[in-house]
Amino acid sequence: MDRDTYAKNFAKRRESALDEQFRWVTRMYRAAASRLEKLERQAERQFPGIFDRLDQARDAVGDTVPTWCWLPVARVQQVLADHYPLRTTRAPGATEPGLAALAAAAAARVQAIGAWRAAGRHMVNLHDSTVLELRKGGDRMPVDLPQRWPLHGLYVVSEAPNGALGVFLHLEWDEREQRAELRIAPDVTPTAALDRIPVQPLHLEGGTVTEAARRTVLSLQAGVDSVLGTETIPDISPGSAVDKAARMVAQKNAIWVAAADWLASDHVTPFDAAALVGAEPAADWPPTAAPSSGRSPMLWLAGPAG
Repeated sequence: MDRDTYAKNFAKRRESALDEQFRWVTRMYRAAASRLEKLERQAERQFPGIFDRLDQARDAVGDTVPTWCWLPVARVQQVLADHYPLRTTRAPGATEPGLAALAAAAAARVQAIGAWRAAGRHMVNLHDSTVLELRKGGDRMPVDLPQRWPLHGLYVVSEAPNGALGVFLHLEWDEREQRAELRIAPDVTPTAALDRIPVQPLHLEGGTVTEAARRTVLSLQAGVDSVLGTETIPDISPGSAVDKAARMVAQKNAIWVAAADWLASDHVTPFDAAALVGAEPAADWPPTAAPSSGRSPMLWLAGPAG
């Protein structure tokens, strides 16, 4: 299907021709596509030409970075520092550590959108029954996720009272630590706002989401110590600040870990939504390559295999 005209399948005029039970699909697509376009536009307005520069940076790293990682966040941050030094830290009076944190957060947000964009702008909606099952998924951490991850970046999209909300999911490779991470970036503000997307890293190690969160919290503290020139001996006993922070991170993000695990498994059958609403031939999942042209996101309806 021509991706330049993909969005026409979800035009409002087609909605009345659909069975009422499917009309939510076109509404959700239009709302999500508009939201994502705004985020891309905000990123390009703040950092003109950013995605072209990042694509060039990805080409330059070649096979020194695992194929499942689009571009490590440290490389993204370096591009921002080299080309946009005054556009990442617009906080008069901020301390040096504060400015470093702002720059790191900006790089993490751009990385999330860049990975999704480079993969071909794919949105996936999870079937309601699947969401219910994922909420019961427990605490398992899929440390083998990099070997199964289908695309550089995905946007898991859901209906919302005023349109659509979503979460960016992608994998990160920490070159310094030689460590894989799952990164979760919720896009849930009432209106699309790039600077209000938080990015939660989770180390792909430890066996459980709670243990992965604990190691992530300790790593972040070590990073703060490195910036400040301090040395913290963390208390990791039950009930400690580290323990509470790790459990909070795990509780908040367990469903997205489970969603990433499921989307990378053979238990899922994503179906091209345009074939449902526009009588088009259905594309195959996973896509083999990003499209060479066209900005329209592609929507997949994901349900259990078989």
